Amino acid sequence: MQSVLDSQGGLGGIPVDLHDLFLPPYQNDSARVHTNSWGGNGQGAYTANSSEVDDFVWSHRDCVICFAAGNDGTDTQGAGVITPGSVGTPATAKNCITVGASENNRPSFTVPQLNNPLQWGQGWPQDFPAAPINPDGVANNAEGMAAFSSRGPAINGRTRPDVVAPGTAILSTRSRFASGNGWAPYDSLFFYDGGTSMATPLAAGCAAVVRQYLRSREASSPSAALVKAMLINGAKPMHGQYTPSEVSAPPDNSQGFGRIDLAATVGPYSQGAVVISKDEATALDTGDTEQMQQAVNAGQTLKATLVWTDPAGEALQNDLDLIVKTPDGLEFHGNVTPGAAGFDRSNNVEQVTVPNIAGGMATVIVQAYRAVTPQSYALVVRVS
Repeated sequence: MQSVLDSQGGLGGIPVDLHDLFLPPYQNDSARVHTNSWGGNGQGAYTANSSEVDDFVWSHRDCVICFAAGNDGTDTQGAGVITPGSVGTPATAKNCITVGASENNRPSFTVPQLNNPLQWGQGWPQDFPAAPINPDGVANNAEGMAAFSSRGPAINGRTRPDVVAPGTAILSTRSRFASGNGWAPYDSLFFYDGGTSMATPLAAGCAAVVRQYLRSREASSPSAALVKAMLINGAKPMHGQYTPSEVSAPPDNSQGFGRIDLAATVGPYSQGAVVISKDEATALDTGDTEQMQQAVNAGQTLKATLVWTDPAGEALQNDLDLIVKTPDGLEFHGNVTPGAAGFDRSNNVEQVTVPNIAGGMATVIVQAYRAVTPQSYALVVRVS
């Protein structure tokens, strides 16, 4: 644990250069998962801190850094719809795992001053003045987004967040010395709280389990890109809770690639699935291509996720493409509408999901559209 607080309880303890935050636990304590429940309301901007996050992971390839997306989601138009572009900084970094908040499943959650389950309009009347958000409970639908969760995109068009985790009515530890009861008291040691600051440590705990899982399978030092690819590949796209839905198909600037599903991520064999991963074994230069073939049965779902640690910079520096060719000759490109000919030129995470695939041999291709420097990558392919 590291404190970034100053004597007034603000964030004045954050180093000017975030390398000085990440390096001591990495070097002195062998910490390889670093979770951060702080940030600024940068409205999607890529700042010096964002660049420092990206540079640290670029230089320390096995360090998984998680950041809360922020709690600046609001219905600025009063139309019952959350305004895009509120993701904070340095959650705009490319190489961290940016975590948004979904609703918890505690439909009866109340606060002391109310006799009914807490609603968004009761807790945040200025931010959520209109239906369907205003009268909705804050923790009554695990398929829905927490209204306050900051939305993407980042200013350069990059999708944010990467994933979401429960962030409302979370039973959390309570300091014996600090004042306040969070959202609601529980006892002397625990209280209920909320925010993407609650969702992010849940995601970080899952990242630690994924890293342990990979090490148990003889990956002595799994890369941050592989841990991220595993979590994103196993995530479950949410359906949303409103009509029209507040989320869309991944990658989405509300839910990212979905809610983390740890059982689907590290327990695939018990579910009859096959998962293949590749971890930064080779590096591609501009025009280079690598491919693998995977047997699939008719009716199965193939889900491929490509992640690479990109050099620091607001725009994508090295641009890789993910392509899946099905046994019956169809071609799918990462992050674009199924069947579309274009490619994603903004994100260093790409995913292709092919449901009800034809039986035979599918081909998964990674190609370098542009590489300023030779670029390694992590790839996870799941067939279930």
